[in-house]
Amino acid sequence: MPAEKNTYDLLKLILNLLLIGLLIILTYRVVEAFLFGFFWAVMVVITTWPLMINIQQRLFNKRWLSLLVMTLILSLVCVIPFFLIISSVAQNGHYLIEWAKTLQSKELPTFDWLNNIPMFGTELHQKWLELIKTDGSDLITSIQPYIGTVIGWLLEQATNIGLFIFHGGVMIIFSLLLFLKGESITKYVYLFANRLSKQYGATTVTLAGQSIRAVALGVVVTAITLALIGGLSFILTNMPFPGILTLILFICCVAQIGPVIVMLGCIIWQFWDGHTTSGIILIVVAVVLTTLDSVMRAFLIKKGADLPFLLILFGVIGGLLGFGIMGLFIGPVVLALAYKLIQTWINEQS
Repeated sequence: MPAEKNTYDLLKLILNLLLIGLLIILTYRVVEAFLFGFFWAVMVVITTWPLMINIQQRLFNKRWLSLLVMTLILSLVCVIPFFLIISSVAQNGHYLIEWAKTLQSKELPTFDWLNNIPMFGTELHQKWLELIKTDGSDLITSIQPYIGTVIGWLLEQATNIGLFIFHGGVMIIFSLLLFLKGESITKYVYLFANRLSKQYGATTVTLAGQSIRAVALGVVVTAITLALIGGLSFILTNMPFPGILTLILFICCVAQIGPVIVMLGCIIWQFWDGHTTSGIILIVVAVVLTTLDSVMRAFLIKKGADLPFLLILFGVIGGLLGFGIMGLFIGPVVLALAYKLIQTWINEQS
């Protein structure tokens, strides 16, 4: 009899585990479409919670008024990049039109300076001369097999833009819910963490919040500051497509590539077009941005959390490569938690 009872209990345990696993899988499939927007909202709320509380105190301590202000701010943050792209194309589209008219009315340039490039310059110049002699017909023939691939890529990018807009809307909705019930949700998160580990639960949650805020302050705020300064310099020097260039500069700063590549391209364009003064101005701005990128990011990360700068940097880069844009926050949080837990465990043994 005891053996039969043990067999029955084992079978019951296996069935319970299977049902729980099935429930987890089904739940994940249901909420999968909203996970990116939800995690994005969590990052935004953790980072901007002090700002929301400050706004609430200034608006007669009314939470719903502060929610309206935060909704406006988040909406602008999501809308402004697309507005910059559209307005930049609309304002500077005449450059492309004039360039196209120039190509139609004049012969293509021979680019004789290509001969000065060592090793492969002469061959490259010869290929270009052969190309323009055939009016580009050989080039069109050679790229025809790839036209379908290019169209597919463009459709994929259009789909990605649509998904980004969808996730942005989900982020705003979840952010408002988290702002509204922030204190209660924080309490339940700490209770859940304590259930998992009474020793490290609360510390882990606190460290995760500090890491997220440190990355947001050090990476995102720095990128926004550099993009604004760079964008103003593009407008002052009459760069074409300043909105798109500003957006690319922001993305490069977030991805830890830095402002050098974008600024260098703009400097070369200004000197190439004969605008020496504008080129010198952009050189000065590039030096300022490069210095700010290093100093400001390190200072803000240290202010947000007492973590090694290299740890955050590797977390940002590794997370970005492994998980996409959301890895910008996931990577540093995971490394910070692992670092602090290992450090605490070693200190306890000593």
